[in-house]
Amino acid sequence: MALLKIAKMGNPILRKISEPVTKKDIQAADFQRFIDDMIETMRDEDGLGLAAPQVHVSKQVVVIESLEDDRSPEAPPFPLLVLVNPVFKYLSKELRTGWEGCLSLDNLRGKVPRSRAVRLEALDRNGNPVLLDWEEFPAVVLQHEIDHLRGHLFVDRMKDMSTLTHLGEFHRYWIKGEKNVEEV
Repeated sequence: MALLKIAKMGNPILRKISEPVTKKDIQAADFQRFIDDMIETMRDEDGLGLAAPQVHVSKQVVVIESLEDDRSPEAPPFPLLVLVNPVFKYLSKELRTGWEGCLSLDNLRGKVPRSRAVRLEALDRNGNPVLLDWEEFPAVVLQHEIDHLRGHLFVDRMKDMSTLTHLGEFHRYWIKGEKNVEEV
């Protein structure tokens, strides 16, 4: 396995709509190695998710995983998931606003409104169908990662750019004494 280089904001690949993955491609050994490399890179970067465009590949594949840790105490753990060609079938009109960051936007955080609940269809790494009904924080992670497949970054979804902050200032000024999630 290998660590992959993260594309940073400004790289045109982050603004492209990603190509679907064929069933034949899913079964290819080089695609399976790519998925393993994405997982290793996500974990090495201490991310909750990673989309293929973030590692310079314009394909519709994301990996997500949340382990219990001190960095994201509000993040409930969920197991490793590989999602190929994900499509939202439902996005709730009820929103939640919470802090987001991104491996492609080094050391930045901002408040982003997202649907509170989602239904998603995708394929797993073996080409088998996956159906997810997720709410709250896990639903946000799905929306964030799938945005990358559509050429969007979290800053595109922000309603109040005054909350865009450097990570050091986020911890110094924003997080102390503030509720991390607001109802919208």
